[in-house]
Amino acid sequence: MTEQRHGHAKRRKHRKWPWILGVLLLLGVIVAVTTNLANEPTANPPAPEQVAEPEAAAIGQPVRDGNFEFTITGVERQPSVGDPSFPQYPQGEYVVIPVRVVNVGTDPRSLTDTDQYLYDTSARQYSADSAAGVMIPGNEVLYTPINPGNNVEGELVFDVPPGTELDHIELHDSFLSEGATVTLR
Repeated sequence: MTEQRHGHAKRRKHRKWPWILGVLLLLGVIVAVTTNLANEPTANPPAPEQVAEPEAAAIGQPVRDGNFEFTITGVERQPSVGDPSFPQYPQGEYVVIPVRVVNVGTDPRSLTDTDQYLYDTSARQYSADSAAGVMIPGNEVLYTPINPGNNVEGELVFDVPPGTELDHIELHDSFLSEGATVTLR
């Protein structure tokens, strides 16, 4: 009774190791079940989705992407562009691609050359050279607002290594669009 007077009662010692062992065992079971479920094959695995590649158009054939219809009218290689008294020179050689763009949408849109990509036969991608494109007199295709139903003609300019074998150009309404392909071979 002396111990009760001082506010201390005899306590039973609780053993902690059975609890720790139980928690560890439970965690092991959870990990084993989760691993087996993750590795278990499904009864009917989903078939890979087949996405049809759009057909590529040829030079002279119109293609559409978004609100624009594009027609590539040729491919030219040039050692320089711009005014002959103040020419712009490439690192390699310029590939100049004349294009006609029609706004087939319902709102005014502007075409940016930085959304257009040229590919060679080794699948290397080339971006348009905006500085060279603006040096071409009368090149109204770049950044000009095109009203619905109207069209502009101009040239996309790419700086490629000399002798590059061209494959196709990918034309885009905007940087978010899927693009349309025109074969250049």
